[in-house]
Amino acid sequence: KLHRSNADWMLAGPDGIVAANDVVVIKINYQWAERGGTNMDLLRGLIRKILDHPDTFTGEVVVCENAQFASVDGFDRADNNAQDPTLSPNDVVVHFQGLGYDVSLSDWTAIRTNSVDEYSAGDADDGYVVYPYDSQLGCAVSYPKFQTAFGTNISLRDGIWDPVGGTYDRSHLKLINLPVLKSHHA
Repeated sequence: KLHRSNADWMLAGPDGIVAANDVVVIKINYQWAERGGTNMDLLRGLIRKILDHPDTFTGEVVVCENAQFASVDGFDRADNNAQDPTLSPNDVVVHFQGLGYDVSLSDWTAIRTNSVDEYSAGDADDGYVVYPYDSQLGCAVSYPKFQTAFGTNISLRDGIWDPVGGTYDRSHLKLINLPVLKSHHA
């Protein structure tokens, strides 16, 4: 079930995924235009369902992308994977912000060259925490650490950072990977 709630119905129940006060990071694919990216109608519908939490959603939704070697164009290019191809991630986010919800964008592409330490090590900068090169994997494992537009400090590995208490909260951070799903037009 999508919603974690004492309400028990088709999309909600005690074992649901998203609690009313969670921070939900939605990782989209936005490196390529048109049908090479995540479907914006699906993104809009997923955010709507999260916000329609039966216990009144008070959390935050962050739409993010690391387009590797391409620009995300401010999440606002003209040719998107959507019924209306002009519907961009920026348009989706601005719509929900206009309704009073804490929904924002985070461009991980812009921080990918910043090697940082964790918040718990005293580093408040946005960037990627990078492990040493692992010869068995053939790469160096890394993950983003960033502050949202609403001031929430997120470590994708450790959770939501509380600078006052000096602790992480993993239980209220949810990550949804929303890959490329093509729409088929008749």
